[in-house]
Amino acid sequence: MKIYNWRPFLERWSADWEDSAGTGARWLGSAAVAEERIEELEERLGVALPLTYRSFLAVTDGWQAAGTDIGVLGAAEGLRWYGEAGADSDGEAGAGAGPEPGAGAGARLELAVTSDAEVLLDPREVNADEEWAAYLYRGRSDEKPERYESFLELMQALFREFHRNHAHSPDFVNATTRELDADVEEARAGSLRGDDIDGRLERLVEADRCGRGRAHGLRVQIEAMLGGGPLYVEELAPLAGLEEMDTGEVAERTFRYEPSGAFGKAVATAREHARWGDTDAAWDTIADAVADWEPRGGEHIAPVGLLADPFLGPVITPERGRYILETPRGEGREEGLVESEEPDEPALDGLAWLADDGQERGSYRFLLVEDVSPEDLAVRIAREPGRPVTLSAPADEREAGGAARVGWCGGDSGWSFAFVSDGIGPGSPEGQEGAEGAEHPGSSGSSGSPEGPESFRAGLSDTALELGEIASLGTASVLVWVERGNGPQEMPGTFHFSYAEDGERLYGFTVHGGDIDEWGTLPDTLDPEDLFPGSEDLALDPDDEYEALDAIAEEYEVSLPQFALTQGRLHTVETRPWISGS
Repeated sequence: MKIYNWRPFLERWSADWEDSAGTGARWLGSAAVAEERIEELEERLGVALPLTYRSFLAVTDGWQAAGTDIGVLGAAEGLRWYGEAGADSDGEAGAGAGPEPGAGAGARLELAVTSDAEVLLDPREVNADEEWAAYLYRGRSDEKPERYESFLELMQALFREFHRNHAHSPDFVNATTRELDADVEEARAGSLRGDDIDGRLERLVEADRCGRGRAHGLRVQIEAMLGGGPLYVEELAPLAGLEEMDTGEVAERTFRYEPSGAFGKAVATAREHARWGDTDAAWDTIADAVADWEPRGGEHIAPVGLLADPFLGPVITPERGRYILETPRGEGREEGLVESEEPDEPALDGLAWLADDGQERGSYRFLLVEDVSPEDLAVRIAREPGRPVTLSAPADEREAGGAARVGWCGGDSGWSFAFVSDGIGPGSPEGQEGAEGAEHPGSSGSSGSPEGPESFRAGLSDTALELGEIASLGTASVLVWVERGNGPQEMPGTFHFSYAEDGERLYGFTVHGGDIDEWGTLPDTLDPEDLFPGSEDLALDPDDEYEALDAIAEEYEVSLPQFALTQGRLHTVETRPWISGS
């Protein structure tokens, strides 16, 4: 039989209480319960007691949970099945918010407690160590019971509660507080060295649970970095002072993270990469400069401001946050021994990921323009041509609504993009949920019109004007418009591709509801008859969609940044209609 060594733990509790209260009592328990008495209890109850409680009785007959409001608990006298004789006439075992009358009577073991609280051990809930779940009812009508895996876990929680209740007293100094404070300092220094981040976090969590205030501030920094960005306003409170983060700016997505020194210069460069969609370059720039980061004070151990920056926050994934933490920095640079392995970065994403990235988009469209910056592209396609364009605050897929997000395609291609997704935005259930309390820059629809999202219209006339033609003046453009459709609902699917140069549509094709229409001289690799062998189906075949996108990416050596479009934030612009005059 496994025996739990209770005495060192209980002696520590007694000593910590004596150091703080000065009562002269060095033991908060009683004499041990004899083995014969324990066996008699088990015979009367008809069950073997759970191991941690049985071992507890072998050390002390009950315990004064000093420093809490529980009183003395766990004595052998008064141990009974809940609902047995000794309870109130209505079946309640004590005052306050205990179990419902008669619920589980004869099934849960009730421990003796000298306060309004109740402690029950439930043999119907047994873990891998054969321990019974422990429930603590504190006798308050507005609180739910606290559940613990075992009696031992309950006692450990009460010990931490004792320390939390006294942590703010300057005279509360004892062996445990000294050990915890030493652990906190070692965790702080070790975190800056970048070694054993998980072990450091465990120590900080334990110290925080015991009320050591310094531990909490360090803990939330590590947890924030391990959780990745972006950081939202409700998560900001314990971190804002470290980086002078304004909650209003974070909420409005206008906060700029501007640290000092060499790291600050790298952050500024990374921000420019991220704001136009090149999140890989943004991360590479940050990763190369992490060792140059300097804390703003003794309690500052990580560049958490990155997470609140609307452009850089999404770039810091949990894996990248760990990389930052495992890189020696600040005072830990010279002592750090751990070389953190930088996560592998993917090659260009291409276009085919749009067909299988798992997003439930009903439709999407994108425009690619060669040798034109994203700022210039925004001017070319803006709803009001010829007027200066003010780019919006950065927006993710839901925040953008029906506005077009703009950026660079990545690599050395020189292409920029505008991208709209109608399936995730204010008009969809997902977008409605994400839009509560927020103003979306493109909420009037993908074309910026109050009538709602623009839908593709089949059978384009020769006089129809596409947005790609307008954007291609002096250069070339590729326009793709996809509506997947739904066969059972008789909603036709669409795949529309168009290539234009210097303001003129040269060639393209439209697959719509089973029909194929093509014009101009298409490259052999973009023959719609080959790309859409299942075109007779009403809805769009996702495999055909994938092949068509892949062929377009290869033909023009273009790509759309998957991370930036699915997890990042980009500037948006409200556009004129993508097709007009048809």
